[in-house]
Amino acid sequence: MRRKMQKKRVIALILEEMSADFSKELIRSTAKAIPQDEDIKLIVLAGKYIDVENNTQLQRNFKAVYNTVFKLDDLCDVDGMVIHLGSMSKRRKKIIRTGFTSRFQSIPKVFIASDMEGETVVNYDNESGIREAVDCLVNVEGLTNFCMLGGRDDNFDARLRKQIFIRCLAENNIFFTDECYEHTDMSERCIAEAEALLDRNPDVQAIFCVNDAVAVGLYEVMAKRELVPGKDIIVFGFDNTHMAGEMLPSLSSIGADNCTLGQRAVEVLLDKMNGREVRDTSIKTRLYGRDSFHYEMYDYTTLEMLKMDPSFIHRMFDDCFYRYRNANIDRSSVDLRRLFFEMVMRMMKSIKHRYMSNDDYQQLSRMIDIFFDENAMKYTDPTKLLQSAERLQSGMNFLQKSPAASIMINRLFSHIKERAIFALAEQHSLETAKSIEFGKKMEEFMLLGSAESRSHKNDVELLLRNADKFGVRNAAIFLYDQPLRYKFSKGISFPDTIRLRCVLRSGEVYLLPPERQSSSMRSMFTRNELPMKCQGFVALPVFFRDRLYGFMLCELSGDIYERGEYIALQLGRAIHIAEEEYSR
Repeated sequence: MRRKMQKKRVIALILEEMSADFSKELIRSTAKAIPQDEDIKLIVLAGKYIDVENNTQLQRNFKAVYNTVFKLDDLCDVDGMVIHLGSMSKRRKKIIRTGFTSRFQSIPKVFIASDMEGETVVNYDNESGIREAVDCLVNVEGLTNFCMLGGRDDNFDARLRKQIFIRCLAENNIFFTDECYEHTDMSERCIAEAEALLDRNPDVQAIFCVNDAVAVGLYEVMAKRELVPGKDIIVFGFDNTHMAGEMLPSLSSIGADNCTLGQRAVEVLLDKMNGREVRDTSIKTRLYGRDSFHYEMYDYTTLEMLKMDPSFIHRMFDDCFYRYRNANIDRSSVDLRRLFFEMVMRMMKSIKHRYMSNDDYQQLSRMIDIFFDENAMKYTDPTKLLQSAERLQSGMNFLQKSPAASIMINRLFSHIKERAIFALAEQHSLETAKSIEFGKKMEEFMLLGSAESRSHKNDVELLLRNADKFGVRNAAIFLYDQPLRYKFSKGISFPDTIRLRCVLRSGEVYLLPPERQSSSMRSMFTRNELPMKCQGFVALPVFFRDRLYGFMLCELSGDIYERGEYIALQLGRAIHIAEEEYSR
């Protein structure tokens, strides 16, 4: 009997500032956590934090219009929500409690990094990682002078991390004063705050940054003063984002141990959506040591190598390629953990037998190539991999008694390092080429918007026909019949309908005929025309000044986090120019 088609369920991920490194990590981990066999679509609704004290009126107006994207969680059909309020918590809490419809209130929700009372929350166990770092610095390194670059008072995690840090220091008889602390806006722009902290504390030995982004500002200030993180001052952050491993020197950071926030939030939400009983969850954290704070969670001994203990090899893989265990690996992909085990085990066997044949050497070389061809580098940090390879190589050389086998072992490690460096260079070259191509295509698109045309209708249609120049493979563009005017004293009033004007599938543009365009706002996320087999979409407002023209749903991909907002804004600007040309 043929199975009846079920409606695709929609999960909305609601957060601030999609381009922030923490947000990127959260989006990726949430998307990967959705089971492949579940018919679920992820929609990301990311807005802007309005800083009343530090934003200009122009900035506040821009962000207010941009944040109309948050209305979609109430206007559109959504089956479940993962919500990270971040620094918007104070205002958004009130809106969530009182400002939405009963339909919205009944939707299953899971809050991330929040103290939302009466709701299901998934939080970091901030204490486990901070305590691990403080204990090492005080009891192993013998440090006594600590400082912290903190966050906003309205941010749940920022408040908690400060309290825990001070408490851990006090338990070690190190007392923390107000002079040792500086507030930041939790972004990379905290130059003045880092300057002030270092001016007040010239003898500081270690600085805890409330997140990895804040460490970027600190690094810049330290570079101006010719101070080296890890050498002159130990620095460590929080969240363990990809950015931490890419900084120079690489940043030590506290992050999730065995499960990410996004992964656990999706698991809890799916249970809730399926009617199962759920409870609040805490994610254990640990310190990931890098150049700014040398710290090894595991000690690899020569005795373990000599015994060829399988758990030693698995432990080394999990420590070095720590992102792999939380990744959603396709069943058809090569099992990198198993492949790594085979490679290292064969090398250790050659040490024990004091012999490596040429065939064994060639097979191991091919295995190394497969390992890196399967994108192993995306699960680690370059520094982490090279340091781990150095340690393993040194240990094997110490145990190696056969000169011939030793030569082959060292050649294999040279091959590993070469492939790692080549993979990074290839990735950088590819990103550079894609950026250049994107710039050229967007320039062509903007020239279309500034050209004289016959009518407003034809002008907008011309823009949509060239939507492939956005560099987005899968997307959908919804536009209103008339732009909506945002009134800064009252907000905006949404109509019941919107038009699906254009769809991008695998880079090909498809314009919908007028009779198929009309859509209720509620069904925006569930239209059959939306591209299938995508991890998810991010909803981007298409607007210019106070005029909202519609929304663009773009596939979640590596580039969209940085470019999505720019693409939607340029589309809004081009439509505005088309309107101006037509009205003359």
